[in-house]
Amino acid sequence: MEPRLFRKEDRPPLEKIIRSVSNFNQMDVSVALELIDDVCEKEDRSDYIIYVLEDESKIVRGYVCFGKTPLTESTFDFYWMAIDPSFQGKGIGLHFFQFVERQVKQRGARRLMCETSSLDDYQRVVRLYEKLGYQFVARIRNFYKDGDDKLIYMKEL
Repeated sequence: MEPRLFRKEDRPPLEKIIRSVSNFNQMDVSVALELIDDVCEKEDRSDYIIYVLEDESKIVRGYVCFGKTPLTESTFDFYWMAIDPSFQGKGIGLHFFQFVERQVKQRGARRLMCETSSLDDYQRVVRLYEKLGYQFVARIRNFYKDGDDKLIYMKEL
């Protein structure tokens, strides 16, 4: 299954998936949907690039959002990824990351940045970053709230 570009009709199933991700709080959901809405409104003029993954029945099972980091020459940010809980643990996250790395390289990227929370619920994300060769480059203590640090990872492409 190869990801395809987002279409406006993907928004409802993506919203359902985003709301089903157990470690996303209401602010996470709001921001993820805001970026999707930006792409719906601006299409290819948006700063965000979204791809979705469908199963063999053409049901949307996940998405990824990335984009060029403002004010940089060749750095991109990996903003969001959400996968239908019934499809998690099947290597889709790994597949999405490898796909995004190829996509940003084609767009002239030399590095890809990722960030996550330090809370225990996000340790699967940290393990995925490390498995893919991302380097831990910074911790901003109490960034999201007291006891919830922002962890920043980077990979030179």
